[in-house]
Amino acid sequence: MSDVGSLDAQAVVRPVEPGDKETWLNLWDGYCTFYEATVPTDVTAATFERLLSEDVPNMFGLVAELDGRVVGFAHCVLHPNTWSVQDICYMEDLYVAPDVRGGGVGRTLVEAITSMGRAFKWQRIYWRTDAKNATAQVLYNKLADRTTWVQYEKEL
Repeated sequence: MSDVGSLDAQAVVRPVEPGDKETWLNLWDGYCTFYEATVPTDVTAATFERLLSEDVPNMFGLVAELDGRVVGFAHCVLHPNTWSVQDICYMEDLYVAPDVRGGGVGRTLVEAITSMGRAFKWQRIYWRTDAKNATAQVLYNKLADRTTWVQYEKEL
């Protein structure tokens, strides 16, 4: 995947690279802490490798840089669906470092994914957030339509 480019004067969005690992791990830890989740070390390692792997073409990661510092990420999973012949994109994770939140980095990441979706002719992009994450919902309500769907999960 080629450079996604700069979508505003400050944040530059690009594909995650091997050299991002240490910073990505710190951001990932912050993300997991925010959601009060514990992800096993082997799953974290596998996730980073999948984001880089050409053998997993339906999963990709983007990072946002400010002044050369990686300050956020978005992880996406592409998949077919039964209501369209076009793929859809699930933005599974979106995280921005606390010290730069509110500065447009999250919006820039979503806009980069939106641009990719238009270029690759995806049908739609969707994501979810915790009902208590009111701060993110302020941004999301500006960028997309909130649906009425209720989600269920069953651990296996």
